[in-house]
Amino acid sequence: MLALLIATAPAAAFAAAAAAWSPDDIHVSRSIPGEPGSAGSHFEIAQNGDARITIERREASTHATGTIVLIAGRWMLTQGFAAAPGKELESLDLAVLNSQLVVVLLTAALPDGPPLPGSSQHVRFVEKTNPIRIVTATSASEYLAPWTVVGTVTVPAADAEATYQLSFTFSDQGLSRTVDFAGSVGNVRSPLDFPDSMKLAGWNIRRLPQSLESSLTAADPGSARHPGAPQPATLGKLRQLN
Repeated sequence: MLALLIATAPAAAFAAAAAAWSPDDIHVSRSIPGEPGSAGSHFEIAQNGDARITIERREASTHATGTIVLIAGRWMLTQGFAAAPGKELESLDLAVLNSQLVVVLLTAALPDGPPLPGSSQHVRFVEKTNPIRIVTATSASEYLAPWTVVGTVTVPAADAEATYQLSFTFSDQGLSRTVDFAGSVGNVRSPLDFPDSMKLAGWNIRRLPQSLESSLTAADPGSARHPGAPQPATLGKLRQLN
């Protein structure tokens, strides 16, 4: 998916099945039953590993939207987030973790890949022993066993993306927690591309931590920006920076 995305699947057999679910276009809407608010993201991955993530988050009375572009695993460009300044990395983490978790759950429920086009397929998978661990350069999450995923997955037509509705229940400090996911996964016919000629006016630029440890030293929202240097005018100029 991305060098930024690293997941430890809950069983060795999932590694072989992972190739069956390798989407480059992932829509996720995440909610918790009985709680207000939701987190939505659209994660698009280019052939060279660059990515664009469109984010919408609703929490109580706040509503945050924004766009994140990841370049070469080293740079994060952002627009929006006016309602939540300094929350770009937090929003990135949530979108990455949710997207990767959905892929892990789909791989567990349907290891052979998306169902044949047609009616909805009901899925259910129970893991009694192995947790799910997902790690990125900036965060880590663990979902303890026993965990269960139930729901439906549908491919409405040949070459169409797979839509899903999944309810994921896991153990958290001895308590049972449930998170609901809905959205779609697929492979776009026109791959995402960011040309070197892309203008960077209007984008905020910051360098991404390259490990979870280094991210802990970048807690200040402005600490990872490129201080004291003029902002590159184009994406090509940004790629040339060390």
